[in-house]
Amino acid sequence: MNEHRFERPAHTLGRVVVVSTRFKPAAHPVAVRLAKAFEEAGPEVILDLAGEQPLRDLDADLVVAVGGDGTMLSTARRLVGANTPVVGVNLGKLGFLAAFAADEIERYATGGHAPAWPVSPKMMLEVRLRGDGTPRHALNDVMFAQGVITRLAHLRLSVDGRAASEYRADGLVVSTPVGSTAYSLSLGGPILSQDLRAMVVTPIAPHSLTNRPIVLSGLSVLGLELLSAVDEMALVLDGQERLDLRHGDRIEVRAARDALQLIASERSAFEVLRLKLRWGEGPGLGRGDGSIDETG
Repeated sequence: MNEHRFERPAHTLGRVVVVSTRFKPAAHPVAVRLAKAFEEAGPEVILDLAGEQPLRDLDADLVVAVGGDGTMLSTARRLVGANTPVVGVNLGKLGFLAAFAADEIERYATGGHAPAWPVSPKMMLEVRLRGDGTPRHALNDVMFAQGVITRLAHLRLSVDGRAASEYRADGLVVSTPVGSTAYSLSLGGPILSQDLRAMVVTPIAPHSLTNRPIVLSGLSVLGLELLSAVDEMALVLDGQERLDLRHGDRIEVRAARDALQLIASERSAFEVLRLKLRWGEGPGLGRGDGSIDETG
């Protein structure tokens, strides 16, 4: 996926949407502050503190998501089809997707300069439940998960209409390259380069050692069928949206036609992994300042 640059000064934008989420009220004052800064610069500003407005129909030149990665995930799903660049303001802990501080965005809104930020298209997933024609989307992952009662789920996987594998496990995760560093990673899945168009299928606590994570082309169409009668089984999108499933339900997962146009920092994905998760560092004892002591 080819990067380009976002180089428009704030005063040349026609409409800016500033979104937050009702689940993070601490982010609301920051969102209000940024909305005021953009409004004073000239653009029309729409403020969505609850994070519930349909974004694709607002014809915005820029979306600013204030909160953290969770806010970015919900924003991405509501933006499908709009092709609008989105920048994330991180008030959370990790900030893989929301890579900017509030002060950086405020300086952009008030400074009049062209930032030349890289815009990195991020593959999303399109999900359809057979019998329900409504497409649903996810930026990180699609998860087959259970509730409090946990029994082995029996799932059949097909790829492009051909039988591929069967899983007896607690569940299953299908992730994008962006989502490969999320739940899939914690389950032992691989880290994918962010510019790939691919999907990772990772079982959750499989009942067989032969069930390993697999990487499939983003051109493939995955079919998943629930073969067992399992209580409280659901399809969960990005850990935020839930769709209850029943025995015999069939789900199709494929790469969405439209990618999220994410305004990224200049850091590489691997640099972010090193900074956020200490990826690639050797074992050692912490010194209490967040650094790693490898002196033994």
